[in-house]
Amino acid sequence: MAHRHQSSLEGILDFSNPPVIFSDAASRQHAEALFAALLARLEADGDENLSTNFRPIVMIRVMHQVGLSQLSKDLFLHHFFNSVRVDMAADMASIDIDDARPRLVDFAQFLNNNFFGPLKASAVRTPQPTPASLSVPVLAPDQILPGSRSRIANLRRDCLIRDKHRCVISRSFDENEASRRETTSGESAADDDGVLFVDMPESDTFELLQVAHILPHSLMSIGGDDDQNVARRNALAILEMFDVGVLHLIEGTNIDRSTNAITLTASYHSAFGSFRTFFEAVEGQSHTYRIQSVLPGRVRRPLRPVTRSLFVSETIDPPLPRLLAIHAAICRILYLSGAGEYWDRILREAEDEMAKADGSTSLGVLISLRLGGWWDGIAA
Repeated sequence: MAHRHQSSLEGILDFSNPPVIFSDAASRQHAEALFAALLARLEADGDENLSTNFRPIVMIRVMHQVGLSQLSKDLFLHHFFNSVRVDMAADMASIDIDDARPRLVDFAQFLNNNFFGPLKASAVRTPQPTPASLSVPVLAPDQILPGSRSRIANLRRDCLIRDKHRCVISRSFDENEASRRETTSGESAADDDGVLFVDMPESDTFELLQVAHILPHSLMSIGGDDDQNVARRNALAILEMFDVGVLHLIEGTNIDRSTNAITLTASYHSAFGSFRTFFEAVEGQSHTYRIQSVLPGRVRRPLRPVTRSLFVSETIDPPLPRLLAIHAAICRILYLSGAGEYWDRILREAEDEMAKADGSTSLGVLISLRLGGWWDGIAA
């Protein structure tokens, strides 16, 4: 099913950025009104007519809403109307709803299977090598491939230094670094601000910390077969619908720069990497975020929203607000559309070896993820 949707849309979606989408404000306003009216009309028919395991209309509506620029919103409308084969200048009365409905579903399935599913399957898997040290070979940036052990080791080192060896959410200090400092300095061991470990309050904990990519390094994986190259191309084209021009911030080895990474505990890394925890920028305060969870009740992480100012270094770049904003937008879409719950269920089935043998549910989707190089066959 995933391959059918992909092939049916590849001839429709032109992922090159059109030079001009709307010639004037009136054209844009008409398209936006038509977009809202079409979704409302289809929504009034009921979800049972859409035959999906998530809410495609919600996915499409929210994805337009969370575009980080007007150009991003315009680009999304361009691809949406091309996919449902409706002229953006048309009147609502002229649209064949029965014809538009399956095309809208195909468009949402394309987004889900080529972007949201791959990110859910791969995002939590940032490698965790030994921290970089003098034993790591010194190579020019263009000699180190994205995702390589040497590059990730350097990224981990830089993030720990920049973030003062603390989780940016819980503020827990890195257990390995604390042990090393106590071995070297005994009772004089202190954190990066000079506070002695022996003087720290009991609430100041020590945990094993990890480096977490904001956008997964698998987006820039090099090599692979034709299926994997097509998968990367589609995912990056969809990413442009969130923020036109963002690709240069993560292309090549930029994906493994400190601008695309933060330091987290293992549990927060899991929540962040699986798009359950997100950072919402606090207006008017540089590098300050309200950190929230999309999950309800006691399983939230953090349990209640917390506000944190990220650590700033004079020598190591901070996380880019644009990348954190895209991550937050993906969280909202996955949660509100039900696609996040759908992919969690798919991956749990894989973990429990419960995929049906007839391929009627998750088996075909899992094969598609595997062929695209997004999933290694191991559930997160």
